[in-house]
Amino acid sequence: MKLIAVLLLSMVMVSCRIETPAYVTVRIAEEHPFEDMMRNDMWHTLIYFDGRDIIREHVPWGVREVSIRVYSGGLRPVVMIPIDVLGPIGGFFEGNGDTVILRAEDGSFAEMLIRAAEYRPDVVSMLSMENVRKAQPYLADIDESAFLEGLYNGTLSSSSIKSFESKPLMFELIPSGTWISERYDVPSFDVEFSGQTVYLSFRPGVYRFGCLARSLLLTIAVDEEFETTEYISVFPSW
Repeated sequence: MKLIAVLLLSMVMVSCRIETPAYVTVRIAEEHPFEDMMRNDMWHTLIYFDGRDIIREHVPWGVREVSIRVYSGGLRPVVMIPIDVLGPIGGFFEGNGDTVILRAEDGSFAEMLIRAAEYRPDVVSMLSMENVRKAQPYLADIDESAFLEGLYNGTLSSSSIKSFESKPLMFELIPSGTWISERYDVPSFDVEFSGQTVYLSFRPGVYRFGCLARSLLLTIAVDEEFETTEYISVFPSW
């Protein structure tokens, strides 16, 4: 059986490490597309695994850098949730350096690991993001369900990491307008008239788009079978 030694830190290394407090700077990499669209800075909810507990804190409007305390000796995933309802931006502290840069394309994976740390903090702490990125540099492509299954049952290896490729999907009920993506790595798009058939390429996941002219938020959820669910709601204010 192929064990997780390729992806996890050596058990000897982990057992020999002393968990000591470390102060880490957490920094948002770039302005959120909705901040640019609305010309208004956001507030965030900060969530991270400090090595022992899941910590949740409020980050005020316009603050793009904070200092947190974690316990060194393993992986510490960090996310910020813009206005507590949009997609997470994420990053990882592994004991090297003193700064974590948060990016939208890493948000879902980091959030998944924080949820996993509630149940199995030991395996999350031993995970090496350096090795995960060697196997799949773009974390948003990773099949998170399969990854967690391998992580929990001890069969995770670099060759067992499954990835999704994007697939063109048809949409017919999106209102007309310019729809701005909440992530720079996911293209925005235009719908010329309501009822127009548009094709958008997605991997499984949740995607959000804002239409300033209509003050609407479009949420598209794509499951692992590439079935889609769309939600239209009032664009959030902050």
